[in-house]
Amino acid sequence: MDRRTFVKGSAAVVGATTLPQRVYAQAAAPDKLRVGYAIALSGPFAPGAQSTSWSQYKLWQKTVNDAGGIMLKKYNKKVPIELIDYDDKSQPDELVRLVERLILNDKVDLVLGPWGTHMNLAVAPVVNKHEYPVIFTTAAAAGLYDLAPKWPYAFWSLVQPNEATAPLAEIVADLKKDGKVKGRVATIFSQLQLGVELHTAFLAACKKHNLEVTYSKGYPAGVSDLQPLLREAMATDPDGFFAFSYPPDTFMVTEQAKIVGFSPSIWYTAIGTPFPGFKGKFGDNVNGVLLYGGVDAGAPGIKEYYAAHKAMFNRDSEAGAVGVYGCLQVVQQAIESVGEIDRKKIRDAMASNSFKTVWGDIKFKDQRNENPWAVGQWQNGEVVGIYPKGKSGARPFVFPKPKWTA
Repeated sequence: MDRRTFVKGSAAVVGATTLPQRVYAQAAAPDKLRVGYAIALSGPFAPGAQSTSWSQYKLWQKTVNDAGGIMLKKYNKKVPIELIDYDDKSQPDELVRLVERLILNDKVDLVLGPWGTHMNLAVAPVVNKHEYPVIFTTAAAAGLYDLAPKWPYAFWSLVQPNEATAPLAEIVADLKKDGKVKGRVATIFSQLQLGVELHTAFLAACKKHNLEVTYSKGYPAGVSDLQPLLREAMATDPDGFFAFSYPPDTFMVTEQAKIVGFSPSIWYTAIGTPFPGFKGKFGDNVNGVLLYGGVDAGAPGIKEYYAAHKAMFNRDSEAGAVGVYGCLQVVQQAIESVGEIDRKKIRDAMASNSFKTVWGDIKFKDQRNENPWAVGQWQNGEVVGIYPKGKSGARPFVFPKPKWTA
């Protein structure tokens, strides 16, 4: 895989250099592509936004511009990307105001998404109203099963609650069938939207597979101590523990589980689990931990992507960030297939084509990713995808999770 494939995500610019020059005289070529976004640069969502989202926007800009820019075949010209960013302060109202400013005042060519499910949902109607095609890369919600087809300019790349949690129940059910576990699960969840919806979907999946839910309890955003919940869950003697968590509670619950000595054979935490800091904090204890999403560690171009990320930020990337970068490659390929900044045509290209990216093949149906990663696992010090089982690059589930060590 050469650097060109990484940069372009296998997009083909066909015949761009052979078109007669008179074609381009009809309109002046833009000198840059102005891309705007409002995202959490401060507030509680800032760490997740930095790790997963806006760092990838900066890396994409650098990588594309180092290669000369995005090819607009209408003008037979590559144009660089200019990023315009605002701090939404982790507040939905501020986010909506700033995105409208980007569209109406700054008149950006394209918009990129914020971080977090409820933030994405808050602004999706705005970009749809103004017909700006946006891939929302950090959002999952039960409502999207109905809403996504109604917002033709809003695309959703992540696995949604039903598909994210059904494999978790299936894992326990298969182990129970094989006589390896009793089929008892304990769960806690953040009372933010995604945590609630993942938990609700998980309970339904457990009921379908006749699993016993021994413990189920929510906790508020900003919680400072999860040890009481962990002790209560541990007292029910579950085979598996599933925390539908956000950073920083993903880190907290794992650290405090070690303190109280709670180490069941199946362990799942959600958002933040694939962050480099998770491995940095817990070392080999990450091995066997299940997580939301996943990545194909052998995908074409991913080694070059990892190297570029390390060179720019002096830290490793993470599975969620790979997904964001892959969707930026989708945006680039859609633009280059259209050959100009025509947002309706770009939207139609995104809706109808299949794209090769560092996150694997991406294709949307009714604006939702047809086959996203659902469940990943830390194996041998790296995050891999394990569900869907038939997805390219999927690895077998490793059981049991080793006990926590000092």
